[in-house]
Amino acid sequence: MIDTAHLDTLTQLLGRDTINQIRLEYIEDSHEKLAQLLQAWDAKDYSELKQVSHSLKSASLNMAMSVFAKQCQQIEQSASQHNEQGMQAIIDTLPSLHTLSLQALKRYFSDFD
Repeated sequence: MIDTAHLDTLTQLLGRDTINQIRLEYIEDSHEKLAQLLQAWDAKDYSELKQVSHSLKSASLNMAMSVFAKQCQQIEQSASQHNEQGMQAIIDTLPSLHTLSLQALKRYFSDFD
């Protein structure tokens, strides 16, 4: 779900407190972006879907949420081609995958306490 080796490296480089602060900012930002992505899907706004999924993918990769980022990348690619096929299934599971990924991230940080 998350790339713990990547998080270990970030923690060593930047410190636990800094990475945890970035995590807290990511949580807030990713909830907003996920809502934007779902609204863009409902509106079939492919330009917005591409932009928001790209942003969410990049931020998620920075927080080592590799599985979630991969799904965002698939949405980004499909949106750039205006290809709805298969996107519905990804979008339907994205909120729960986001929640599971955030829980894994929280567990990683709770190991420090």
